[in-house]
This record gives sequence, structure tokens and C-alpha cells, in this order.
Amino acid sequence: MKNPKLLIIINLVAFIAVLVMNTLANSLPLNGHTPGQLSDMYPNLFVPAGVTFAIWGIIYSWLLVFVSMQVVALFSTSASEKVFPWVLRVGNYFAISSFLNIAWLFAWHWRLMGLSVFVMLCLLVTLLRMSIWIGVGKSKYNKQEKWLVHAPFSVYLGWISIATIANITAFLVSINWQGWGISAFNWTTTMIVIGTLIALFVIRNRNNIFYGAAVIWALIGISIKREAIADPISIAIIPVTTACIILLVITIGFRLNKWLSY
Repeated sequence: MKNPKLLIIINLVAFIAVLVMNTLANSLPLNGHTPGQLSDMYPNLFVPAGVTFAIWGIIYSWLLVFVSMQVVALFSTSASEKVFPWVLRVGNYFAISSFLNIAWLFAWHWRLMGLSVFVMLCLLVTLLRMSIWIGVGKSKYNKQEKWLVHAPFSVYLGWISIATIANITAFLVSINWQGWGISAFNWTTTMIVIGTLIALFVIRNRNNIFYGAAVIWALIGISIKREAIADPISIAIIPVTTACIILLVITIGFRLNKWLSY
């Protein structure tokens, strides 16, 4: 689509729809359960503490600014000169991600676990393709695009990367999968290490420190949850998450200047 004004209107409608549906998911709640209550129905060692989900507030607040600047551009020539180019680069990706966000809520709240995994994977691929397409960590056209597009969608992508692993884990719990005889501790630590390795790759190859920050936050949430449970297996997982967090923080430190300077 090459009409920036139409894209802005679509983005605005999509964002409002996401906010409304996520509000209803917690306030009604949808199908009688909040997202957190549903998560508790599928207990596993990868689930982070409830406080960790506060990151959605950061993501949506940032996306609010992302959408608000577009609305301003509809009525300001000076703003449109800066905003319209990155609106066109983002294209339909934001609207598609918003639709998938809503679709996941329905799948999750109606406990269609297999479908929820499929939708989550589609959301992950959409955000990943968008990140590559707009050149996050590699190229930008103005500072506004960097901080209103690259940064918030990097946090979004990082969080969804971990959420996808958690969603798949919940699905496996729902079908009583026994893990081929491998212990829950080994499966969980493997997933933590895989998530960390992916984050390290993204940070090093895309200079994407915000992606790494979202993963760090998720790992902190897992540690908090395990500490609260305080059984022997949970306690044994904490050193693993701590080591991964330290490694990610160090890597971000080395890539910080590259993010700030590109």
C-alpha cells in the first residue's frame, strides 16, 4: 500500500482494537478467565512471575506514541515529511500484527492451545519480517523513526520471542506431553539457553539492544517465579537464568554505542 494517510487510519483503528480487546480480556474477562488465570492452568517451570507482564504497559504506551505521531502527521505538513516515509516502510505489518494479537487472545481465552501456538508463531514471524524489512539496528532515516518504530517494535519482538516459547510449553502441558522422558528441569533450562542464544545473535548481528532488554526482563520474571515457588527444581533453575542475564547484559553493554550511533 502506497497511501500513507490510509495506512495511518488503518494503524489507528488496529491499535484501538488491540487496546479494547486486551482491556476486555482482563476486565470482563473473556470467556470467564483472565490471561494470568489461564496461564496458571498450565503450570510449568518456564512461566514468569505475574509482575513481568507489566511489560505490555511499556509496549502499548510506546505504540500509543507511535500511532499518535502518525495522527499528528495527518494535520501537519512538517510532521508528515518525517512520518510518512517510515509509515510507508512499516506498511501493513503493524495492522497484521494487531490482528494476530487479537486472534491470539480469542484462541487463548477459549483454550484452543494448538491454534494459540499457530497464531503466536504467525505474530512472531510478522514482527521478525518487519524488523528486518525496516532495518532495525542497521539503518534509519531519522531519529524519530529510530525511537518511535525501531525501539518499541524491538521490545515487542523480544517479548513475543519468549512468549512463543512459553505458549508452546503451555500447549505441551495441555496435551500431557511427557517430554520423551527428559526431566522438566532439563527441558526448561534448554529453552532458557535457546532463548538466550537467539537474543545474543540478535544483539550481536542487529545491534538490537531493546530486543535483548525484553529477553532479560522475561528471564528476571522466570527467576522471580522460581524463587517464589522455592522447591528444589525451581531453586536450581535460578543460577541458569542469572548466568544468562549477566551474559546478555554484558553483550548489550558492548553493543550500546552501535545502537546509539547508527
